[in-house]
Amino acid sequence: MQGLGKTEKELLLKINTEELTPTQIRLIKNVNALLSHVLAADEETEYFEMSAELIRKTAELIKHASFAETNSGMPYGDQAVEYAVDFLNETMDTKKFGNIDN
Repeated sequence: MQGLGKTEKELLLKINTEELTPTQIRLIKNVNALLSHVLAADEETEYFEMSAELIRKTAELIKHASFAETNSGMPYGDQAVEYAVDFLNETMDTKKFGNIDN
C-alpha cells in the first residue's frame, strides 16, 4: 500500500488511495502534516499542542477506517481508539518503549 522515496531534504510517501475515501485521504494528509510539525517544533507550547492534535487526528482517522464504517452496527472505531489509548497508557506505565527503527 505504501512506497517510500527519499532525497536529502525530502521524504516522499506514496499511498495507494484506490480504496480510501476523500475523508480518509484528507485526514492522512493532515496527520502527516501534524507529524512533521511535531518533529520540527522548537517551542514547548507548540510541541505539546501539536502532539495532542496529532493524537486527536489519528483517533479521528481510526474512527473513519473502512472496517469501522462497514461494521457501523458496533462502535468499532471508538473501541479501537480506547484499546489503543489503554495500550499506550500501559506501555508508558511500564516504560516499555523500544526502538523499532530498522
